[in-house]
Parts: sequence; C-alpha cells; structure tokens
Amino acid sequence: MQQADNLGAIPGVDHGFCSINDPQRPADVFICKQVHSASVIEWQAGQVSNTVEADGVCTGEHHPIAVITADCLPILIASKNAEKVAAVHGGWKGLQAGIVANAIQRFAAEGIAIDQLRIAIGPSIKPCCYEVSGEFITRFQADQGHLWRDGQAPWSHVQPASLLRPDIAPPDARQTGSAWFDLSGFGVLLLQAAGVRREQIEVSEVCTYCTSPTFASYRRRTHYPEEMKTLIYSWIARITG
Repeated sequence: MQQADNLGAIPGVDHGFCSINDPQRPADVFICKQVHSASVIEWQAGQVSNTVEADGVCTGEHHPIAVITADCLPILIASKNAEKVAAVHGGWKGLQAGIVANAIQRFAAEGIAIDQLRIAIGPSIKPCCYEVSGEFITRFQADQGHLWRDGQAPWSHVQPASLLRPDIAPPDARQTGSAWFDLSGFGVLLLQAAGVRREQIEVSEVCTYCTSPTFASYRRRTHYPEEMKTLIYSWIARITG
C-alpha cells in the first residue's frame, strides 16, 4: 500500500492507494457506481456501495470512502483539521466536465478555506504511456485551452521518458499525428484553477502502465489481454481518537 506524505501528516486522517484485495484497506468502505461524471455526493449512512451513480464522495463522518481506478486519477482530499475528506475518480471525461471544482466546492460550502486543503493524486497512467489521437487534442484544446493559455499544455508530441524506472516497456506510438497526454498534469491545472496552490498537491510518480505489473492499467491490459483484470483502490477516512 502506498501513502502520500501530505495526507499522512494530518492527525485524524488515514488513507492509502492499494490493490483491491490489499488486507490493509478498510473492510467496510463506500464507493460510488462510477460513470465518468462530474457528480460528487455526500456519504450517507445506509447507502450501498456501487449503487449510487457519482464519481466523487465526501464525508465529515467516520466512515471510509474510496474510488477505484485502472489508469484514471485517484484524487484524495482532506482538510488540515481532519473535519472533512473526499475521494474523487478523475478520468478525462469527468475532469473535463468539472468534477474537481465540484469536489472543492463541497469543502467551501462548509466554510473550509481552500488553503486548508491537502490533496494527493495517486498512481495513474503517465504521459510516457498515454497516447491520444490528434483529433482528441484538437477537441481538448478548443474546450480546455484557457487553462494553459500562458503556460504548457498537458501533452507533448514527443513521447516523454518514464518518471520512474519502468518494469514494463512503455508502448510504442500506434497512431499517426498522436500526442502523449499528461492526465495528472491536467488534474493539477484544474486544481489550481479552483484556487489550490501547487504546494498543497502531492502527485505520485507511479505510472500504472509501466512502473509495475502489480498496478492496474486498463490500457496495458488492452495491449496484453492475457493479464488478469485488477483495480487500484484509493481510500481515505477520518479516524476516531
């Protein structure tokens, strides 16, 4: 199980990024029925996991919450006083639709200032392994380009090196005119657009495709269909004490 330093430094909060079968994850943990939406809900007692359609969940109660991913961004959020936490599933569709701003607003609505938040982006596919089409980039630039008007767009037409030493070879380009998309970089841009400072955000360098075969990667499994299907479980909880 992996943990983020910034969340680990908050007394009263526990969290982890792990496999779905990891014995260290909480047994009774709530997850939404994820549909790549921008919807963020408040956990309520009696809700049954995998039945409520949403891609983010937050709580001020002492009940563990989580999202599941297999390349997308797992985003965990906590206030420094540990009074509220959230787990967000960030695929490009949900990110583009506004799920980050919706999650931050959940904290603001309860009077928690943005500068009191600490945010961790867990293992996800990195630009070394996330090839997208030229058509995708054209559409994305038209819709989201205001976020990087004065800075670097979250993609490159040259395949970047892996951030960590790869255990699995990154894929070769499979499309003409494609680009290599930085999903976690896009998530950071959205958090900054919502008022979060970069120093409040910790981003895992782990690439779900190439860093280790133990990490779940939907894209790697499409390239290697013999792989067993698995998931990353990203959970957070306010702990009593």
